[in-house]
Amino acid sequence: MPAAAGVLDEVRATGVLVAGTRADSPPFGFADRQGRLDGFSVDILRDIAAALSRSLERPVRLELKTVTPETRTGMIRRGEIKIECGITTATWARRDKADFSIPFFANGTRILTHRTIASIDALAGKRIGVVADSTTRREVEIAVPKAVIVEVPDMSQGMQMFRRGELDALSNIGVVLRGLLESSEDKGKITLLPRAGAIQYEPIACLLPTNDSAWRTFVDRVIADDLVGAPAYNGRYVDIYNTWFGPGSALPMPLDHKVIELLVQAAYWID
Repeated sequence: MPAAAGVLDEVRATGVLVAGTRADSPPFGFADRQGRLDGFSVDILRDIAAALSRSLERPVRLELKTVTPETRTGMIRRGEIKIECGITTATWARRDKADFSIPFFANGTRILTHRTIASIDALAGKRIGVVADSTTRREVEIAVPKAVIVEVPDMSQGMQMFRRGELDALSNIGVVLRGLLESSEDKGKITLLPRAGAIQYEPIACLLPTNDSAWRTFVDRVIADDLVGAPAYNGRYVDIYNTWFGPGSALPMPLDHKVIELLVQAAYWID
């Protein structure tokens, strides 16, 4: 996209922000019973759309499209979406094809498996499912070099394969696996490895078009503004977090202060 026709100019002209998120990764991005996309990452997108309305002094409608790990980068490059917020890990390799915002979440890679498997070392020779075109494969190959890696289309189908016995384990960031565990009929028979900590912590960020620094800076500023107050457990970010991970949510998980510190440090240079 030429610099003169960046995302901010397009949204100013159309009044629409076309964004992508996942439909299969609760609580970050998922389709509810009516088929509407919702979740933690969608709330971040709503804040970005609201900030655009204020900045451009006109109503801005958020139009959501479903993406998958295979389609998200291509949709950004072709201009079909102007931003993707789901559970995308920011990596240097991916920066060759798209840009990233500052992180809005961080979580560690773990492995969901049967309780009879007591340690990561015991997964040697086992079939471990990972989502195609994800960073998880590399992390699992390092942690369990003798495992048989099986790429799955998405976590929903991966979990079905695990239940049918076609996989011995399934790997992703821990919060996604916890959601699968909590909703599983076999909850008492499965567990997450490692029991504490993670194989590797990953920064979750929004995917953006390349060569549009004004748009990237705008998105970064919205995320940074949401993070104001978070170290003291107040502010907009904490409100969003508690909606999806707080007491009474489908996936209660205390807000990790170390993660908040990492996110705030990533945003420190933004005025």
